[in-house]
Amino acid sequence: MVFADINCGFYMRPRDGMLVAGFEQVAAVCEEFGIQKRVMYNKENAGAPLKEKNALTCALCREHGGVPALHLLPPAYVSESYTEPELEEIIARENPVFRISPKTDACPFTEWMYGFIPRLLERERVPLLAPLEEVDLRDAAQIMRAYPGLRLVLTNTTQWMNRQYVRFMQEFPSVYLETCNVIEYYGLENLTRILGVSRLLFGTNMPDKEPYDKVFQMLRAEIGDEEKELISHGNYERLVERRE
Repeated sequence: MVFADINCGFYMRPRDGMLVAGFEQVAAVCEEFGIQKRVMYNKENAGAPLKEKNALTCALCREHGGVPALHLLPPAYVSESYTEPELEEIIARENPVFRISPKTDACPFTEWMYGFIPRLLERERVPLLAPLEEVDLRDAAQIMRAYPGLRLVLTNTTQWMNRQYVRFMQEFPSVYLETCNVIEYYGLENLTRILGVSRLLFGTNMPDKEPYDKVFQMLRAEIGDEEKELISHGNYERLVERRE
Protein backbone atom coordinates (compact mmCIF):
# COMPACT_ATOMS: atom_id res chain seq x y z
CA MET A 1 0.00 0.00 0.00
CA VAL A 2 1.17 3.52 -0.84
CA PHE A 3 1.11 6.14 1.92
CA ALA A 4 1.16 9.94 1.87
CA ASP A 5 1.85 11.63 5.21
CA ILE A 6 0.13 14.95 5.91
CA ASN A 7 1.89 15.39 9.27
CA CYS A 8 5.60 14.63 9.01
CA GLY A 9 8.43 16.76 10.33
CA PHE A 10 12.10 17.03 11.11
CA TYR A 11 14.60 18.66 13.46
CA MET A 12 17.83 20.40 12.58
CA ARG A 13 19.86 18.59 15.24
CA PRO A 14 19.75 15.13 16.87
CA ARG A 15 17.18 14.58 19.61
CA ASP A 16 17.64 12.31 22.61
CA GLY A 17 15.45 9.23 22.52
CA MET A 18 14.44 9.58 18.88
CA LEU A 19 15.17 6.98 16.24
CA VAL A 20 15.72 9.71 13.65
CA ALA A 21 15.46 13.49 13.63
CA GLY A 22 17.01 15.10 10.53
CA PHE A 23 15.25 15.68 7.22
CA GLU A 24 17.11 13.03 5.24
CA GLN A 25 16.85 10.49 8.07
CA VAL A 26 13.10 10.96 8.33
CA ALA A 27 12.74 10.72 4.56
CA ALA A 28 14.66 7.42 4.53
CA VAL A 29 12.40 5.90 7.18
CA CYS A 30 9.35 7.09 5.26
CA GLU A 31 10.55 5.37 2.10
CA GLU A 32 11.20 2.19 4.07
CA PHE A 33 7.54 2.10 5.12
CA GLY A 34 6.06 3.01 1.76
CA ILE A 35 5.38 6.66 2.68
CA GLN A 36 6.15 7.97 -0.77
CA LYS A 37 4.71 11.45 -0.32
CA ARG A 38 4.92 13.67 2.73
CA VAL A 39 4.40 17.15 4.07
CA MET A 40 7.53 18.24 5.95
CA TYR A 41 7.50 20.70 8.83
CA ASN A 42 10.54 22.16 10.61
CA LYS A 43 9.89 21.44 14.30
CA GLU A 44 12.85 23.34 15.71
CA ASN A 45 11.74 26.03 18.15
CA ALA A 46 15.14 27.66 18.53
CA GLY A 47 17.54 29.00 15.97
CA ALA A 48 16.83 30.95 12.79
CA PRO A 49 13.98 33.45 12.44
CA LEU A 50 10.70 32.17 11.03
CA LYS A 51 11.22 33.33 7.45
CA GLU A 52 14.68 31.75 7.33
CA LYS A 53 13.33 28.48 8.75
CA ASN A 54 10.57 28.44 6.15
CA ALA A 55 13.04 29.13 3.35
CA LEU A 56 15.24 26.28 4.57
CA THR A 57 12.26 23.93 4.64
CA CYS A 58 11.44 24.84 1.05
CA ALA A 59 15.05 24.28 -0.03
CA LEU A 60 15.20 20.85 1.65
CA CYS A 61 11.93 19.79 0.05
CA ARG A 62 13.13 20.87 -3.38
CA GLU A 63 16.38 18.96 -2.92
CA HIS A 64 15.15 15.79 -1.22
CA GLY A 65 11.45 15.64 -1.98
CA GLY A 66 8.40 16.59 0.02
CA VAL A 67 5.85 19.36 0.35
CA PRO A 68 6.90 22.19 2.68
CA ALA A 69 4.63 23.02 5.61
CA LEU A 70 5.40 26.65 6.38
CA HIS A 71 4.78 28.23 9.76
CA LEU A 72 2.55 31.28 9.62
CA LEU A 73 2.36 34.14 12.09
CA PRO A 74 -0.20 36.95 11.93
CA PRO A 75 0.73 40.07 9.94
CA ALA A 76 1.88 42.01 12.99
CA TYR A 77 5.67 42.38 12.63
CA VAL A 78 7.25 42.68 9.20
CA SER A 79 10.32 40.69 10.24
CA GLU A 80 8.35 37.53 11.04
CA SER A 81 5.29 37.64 8.79
CA TYR A 82 4.44 37.86 5.11
CA THR A 83 2.50 40.38 3.08
CA GLU A 84 -0.30 39.15 0.86
CA PRO A 85 1.80 39.47 -2.34
CA GLU A 86 4.67 37.61 -0.67
CA LEU A 87 2.41 34.71 0.28
CA GLU A 88 0.92 34.63 -3.22
CA GLU A 89 4.44 34.35 -4.65
CA ILE A 90 5.41 31.57 -2.21
CA ILE A 91 2.24 29.62 -3.05
CA ALA A 92 2.89 29.90 -6.78
CA ARG A 93 6.57 28.95 -6.45
CA GLU A 94 6.60 26.26 -3.76
CA ASN A 95 3.06 24.79 -3.73
CA PRO A 96 3.25 24.54 0.09
CA VAL A 97 0.78 23.96 2.85
CA PHE A 98 0.77 26.19 5.91
CA ARG A 99 0.67 25.53 9.62
CA ILE A 100 -0.28 27.63 12.64
CA SER A 101 0.33 27.21 16.36
CA PRO A 102 -2.05 29.70 18.01
CA LYS A 103 -1.42 28.57 21.60
CA THR A 104 2.38 28.42 21.40
CA ASP A 105 2.55 31.69 19.48
CA ALA A 106 -0.01 33.40 21.75
CA CYS A 107 -1.98 34.34 18.63
CA PRO A 108 -5.63 33.23 18.90
CA PHE A 109 -7.05 31.85 15.67
CA THR A 110 -9.38 34.75 15.01
CA GLU A 111 -10.14 36.91 12.01
CA TRP A 112 -8.85 40.09 13.63
CA MET A 113 -5.55 38.39 14.50
CA TYR A 114 -4.78 36.65 11.19
CA GLY A 115 -6.18 39.35 8.92
CA PHE A 116 -6.06 38.54 5.21
CA ILE A 117 -4.54 35.07 5.67
CA PRO A 118 -7.72 32.92 5.91
CA ARG A 119 -9.23 34.73 2.92
CA LEU A 120 -6.09 34.19 0.85
CA LEU A 121 -5.81 30.51 1.72
CA GLU A 122 -9.48 29.95 0.96
CA ARG A 123 -9.12 31.65 -2.42
CA GLU A 124 -5.95 29.77 -3.35
CA ARG A 125 -7.30 26.43 -1.97
CA VAL A 126 -4.18 25.93 0.16
CA PRO A 127 -4.51 23.64 3.20
CA LEU A 128 -3.93 25.06 6.66
CA LEU A 129 -2.74 22.62 9.34
CA ALA A 130 -3.61 23.29 12.97
CA PRO A 131 -2.75 20.91 15.83
CA LEU A 132 -5.87 20.36 17.89
CA GLU A 133 -4.07 21.13 21.16
CA GLU A 134 -3.09 24.52 19.70
CA VAL A 135 -6.46 25.78 18.56
CA ASP A 136 -9.67 26.73 20.35
CA LEU A 137 -12.45 25.28 18.22
CA ARG A 138 -14.72 28.15 19.24
CA ASP A 139 -12.32 30.53 17.50
CA ALA A 140 -11.93 28.16 14.58
CA ALA A 141 -15.71 27.97 14.18
CA GLN A 142 -15.86 31.73 13.68
CA ILE A 143 -13.16 31.53 11.05
CA MET A 144 -14.93 28.69 9.25
CA ARG A 145 -18.22 30.58 9.22
CA ALA A 146 -16.47 33.57 7.67
CA TYR A 147 -14.44 31.45 5.20
CA PRO A 148 -16.42 28.22 4.63
CA GLY A 149 -14.12 27.06 1.84
CA LEU A 150 -10.96 27.20 3.94
CA ARG A 151 -9.31 23.77 3.96
CA LEU A 152 -8.48 23.36 7.61
CA VAL A 153 -6.68 20.18 8.68
CA LEU A 154 -6.87 19.27 12.36
CA THR A 155 -3.73 17.36 13.33
CA ASN A 156 -2.46 15.76 16.53
CA THR A 157 -5.94 15.08 17.86
CA THR A 158 -6.79 13.54 21.21
CA GLN A 159 -9.46 11.05 22.17
CA TRP A 160 -10.42 13.33 25.06
CA MET A 161 -11.73 15.85 22.52
CA ASN A 162 -13.27 13.44 20.03
CA ARG A 163 -16.81 14.71 20.53
CA GLN A 164 -15.63 18.23 19.80
CA TYR A 165 -13.74 17.50 16.61
CA VAL A 166 -16.42 15.13 15.29
CA ARG A 167 -19.11 17.77 15.73
CA PHE A 168 -16.78 20.40 14.29
CA MET A 169 -16.31 18.33 11.15
CA GLN A 170 -20.01 17.60 10.89
CA GLU A 171 -20.67 21.34 11.04
CA PHE A 172 -17.95 22.41 8.58
CA PRO A 173 -17.55 20.24 5.46
CA SER A 174 -14.15 21.64 4.41
CA VAL A 175 -12.43 20.53 7.64
CA TYR A 176 -10.14 17.48 7.48
CA LEU A 177 -8.78 15.20 10.18
CA GLU A 178 -5.28 13.73 10.41
CA THR A 179 -5.13 10.31 12.07
CA CYS A 180 -1.80 10.01 13.92
CA ASN A 181 -3.48 10.12 17.34
CA VAL A 182 -6.56 8.08 16.50
CA ILE A 183 -5.77 5.37 19.03
CA GLU A 184 -9.21 4.32 20.25
CA TYR A 185 -10.30 0.74 19.79
CA TYR A 186 -11.78 0.64 16.28
CA GLY A 187 -11.23 4.40 16.17
CA LEU A 188 -10.53 4.59 12.45
CA GLU A 189 -13.49 2.37 11.65
CA ASN A 190 -15.81 4.49 13.81
CA LEU A 191 -14.64 7.75 12.23
CA THR A 192 -15.17 6.32 8.78
CA ARG A 193 -18.69 5.28 9.73
CA ILE A 194 -19.56 8.62 11.34
CA LEU A 195 -17.78 11.10 9.06
CA GLY A 196 -17.23 9.20 5.85
CA VAL A 197 -13.83 8.64 4.34
CA SER A 198 -13.23 11.67 2.12
CA ARG A 199 -11.76 13.96 4.82
CA LEU A 200 -9.57 11.54 6.74
CA LEU A 201 -5.81 11.84 6.14
CA PHE A 202 -3.00 9.45 7.02
CA GLY A 203 -0.40 11.01 9.30
CA THR A 204 2.45 9.84 11.52
CA ASN A 205 3.74 12.89 13.44
CA MET A 206 7.28 11.73 12.72
CA PRO A 207 9.86 11.98 14.14
CA ASP A 208 8.19 12.53 17.52
CA LYS A 209 6.30 9.31 16.89
CA GLU A 210 7.47 6.30 14.90
CA PRO A 211 5.39 5.24 11.90
CA TYR A 212 5.00 1.54 12.65
CA ASP A 213 1.67 1.66 14.45
CA LYS A 214 -0.02 3.99 11.97
CA VAL A 215 1.04 1.90 8.97
CA PHE A 216 -0.13 -1.26 10.75
CA GLN A 217 -3.42 0.41 11.68
CA MET A 218 -4.14 1.25 8.05
CA LEU A 219 -3.18 -2.18 6.80
CA ARG A 220 -5.34 -3.98 9.36
CA ALA A 221 -8.30 -1.57 9.57
CA GLU A 222 -11.65 -3.25 9.05
CA ILE A 223 -12.72 -0.99 6.21
CA GLY A 224 -12.83 -1.55 2.47
CA ASP A 225 -9.77 -1.46 0.23
CA GLU A 226 -11.06 1.62 -1.59
CA GLU A 227 -11.50 3.43 1.72
CA LYS A 228 -7.97 2.47 2.76
CA GLU A 229 -6.59 3.86 -0.48
CA LEU A 230 -8.36 7.17 0.03
CA ILE A 231 -7.14 7.61 3.61
CA SER A 232 -3.62 6.38 2.94
CA HIS A 233 -2.95 8.62 -0.07
CA GLY A 234 -5.98 9.50 -2.22
CA ASN A 235 -7.35 12.28 -0.03
CA TYR A 236 -3.85 13.72 0.37
CA GLU A 237 -3.41 13.89 -3.39
CA ARG A 238 -6.76 15.59 -3.84
CA LEU A 239 -6.09 18.10 -1.06
CA VAL A 240 -2.36 18.83 -1.15
CA GLU A 241 -1.78 18.36 -4.88
CA ARG A 242 -5.04 20.21 -5.70
CA ARG A 243 -6.31 17.29 -7.80
CA GLU A 244 -9.92 18.38 -8.11
